[in-house]
Amino acid sequence: MEELMAKYLANELNASERADFESQLIQNEQLRLDLESYANVLDITSTENNDIFDTDSAWNKVNELTKETKVVKIERSNFSFLKIAASLLVIAVAGYFIYNSTNLSSVDGTELASVPHGIKEFTLPDGSVVKLNANAKITLSKHFGDSNRNLVLKGEANFDVVRNEDMPFIIEAGNSTVRVLGTSFNLTTDSDEGVELDVTEGLVEFSSTVTGVKEQVAKGQSAKLDRSGKIIQKKDIKDSNFSGWWTRKLEYDDTPLSKVFEDLEKTYWVEIDYNEAIGACPLTTTFQGTSIEDVIKMIDATFPEIKLISFKENRIKLEGKACDH
Repeated sequence: MEELMAKYLANELNASERADFESQLIQNEQLRLDLESYANVLDITSTENNDIFDTDSAWNKVNELTKETKVVKIERSNFSFLKIAASLLVIAVAGYFIYNSTNLSSVDGTELASVPHGIKEFTLPDGSVVKLNANAKITLSKHFGDSNRNLVLKGEANFDVVRNEDMPFIIEAGNSTVRVLGTSFNLTTDSDEGVELDVTEGLVEFSSTVTGVKEQVAKGQSAKLDRSGKIIQKKDIKDSNFSGWWTRKLEYDDTPLSKVFEDLEKTYWVEIDYNEAIGACPLTTTFQGTSIEDVIKMIDATFPEIKLISFKENRIKLEGKACDH
């Protein structure tokens, strides 16, 4: 692990290795602290306004300053301590890595995927932006942006589509097809009820590939296509927490904990095990930029009937009895 941290600080990991390591940082507080310590050691060795860096001399300084501390020698390669420090601050305060952003100039049937415990953002060749929730992926058609704007989605994603009336943006998602000219919306194939669409800007055409039935879904509306692909239900959006996985804002007003836990699992990529009795306990609060650790501590402190049994990696276990209303 020391070698991995050294390579991370020296910016020597490839994109995949870096994403995996940052995913571990999200889940492992001790690893974040260790990395911060290594970053501090490296900063001690830096020389201000000096383009020529004497690695061996710096290493000797580190050894003198940290005789009882386990350190790893890091070869500096386009390294910015301030960037690392800023990243660590985001992780420590918010408890998550926001996302890595990638610009694509050309593609040819490319598959783009997120990481198991994080968000990936891509700017597509047509200028549209897509954020992929954990374990989601999109597959772009050949010549995307040139002769078409077609793609396939598995999982959950948020789209901000650049308007192009001559070339519609078309998404195949489960038993549904989404067709837009330019708008913003959230789309998931992971819903237990089927495919779910939430529109935040513009107008979206939402149709079934099974029956051909279609609906026009406008800003402020959501639609669900059931698992059979036969029925589309449309309604006004009353719960904005569908976007919590990327806005990191969750709002509750006398909401049962069963619903809160459902949102937390999707937002923070955790598994929450709890007994049915506490699922009806009502919660009124707002979480914004809060780590999952602090969220669970707050719930534990709010309800005397509930006790945190364990919190290991991404698994949380709570027990308790029904709350007094």
